[in-house]
Amino acid sequence: MIIVIEGFDQAGKMTQSRLLAKFLKEKNTKSKIFSFPDYRTPIGKEIRRYLMGKRIFPPQVIHCLLAANRWEKVDEINEALAQGSVVIMNRYYQSNLVYGTVNGLEMEWLRNLDKGLPKEDLVILLDVRPDDSFSRKRENRDRFEKNLEFAQKITEAYRRLAGELGWQVVDASLHKQQVHQEIRQFVLKRMAR
Repeated sequence: MIIVIEGFDQAGKMTQSRLLAKFLKEKNTKSKIFSFPDYRTPIGKEIRRYLMGKRIFPPQVIHCLLAANRWEKVDEINEALAQGSVVIMNRYYQSNLVYGTVNGLEMEWLRNLDKGLPKEDLVILLDVRPDDSFSRKRENRDRFEKNLEFAQKITEAYRRLAGELGWQVVDASLHKQQVHQEIRQFVLKRMAR
């Protein structure tokens, strides 16, 4: 099973990924967390340079790099699935759809970049208001995270795609334990199928 935890910066994606992994361990279920972008890979390092303003790329190039970063990890993802682990994605290709459409790219073109990657079973959007995101992290924000107008467009795009694509939505302004409880319910419901 692949569970994707999505959302804008400072929504609590990593915190919730870790809490979910801990919960699954308590249920005697193996899990493995993947985070995207993965800045440790060669392509991930190039993405990091772009986000920090040290590289300039047209939108098509950066979205191709983001997809390539996921493809760099596809063997590890498949191996974790083959070993019976629940794979928890701290972002996956869904974020590329959100950011890409806000950057003016066509949805079908973006989808094709990730066609063939292992498919998710559940997507959970941690819906964070831009003001909350900015108050949670004031410094060391990347080029996307610094722009409040862009953040509002991203938030709106996340909400719209969640409705269109059937993602589960959790209010990320709640206390982290409340958010975790909601995520647990979605996961348990999905696992019961």
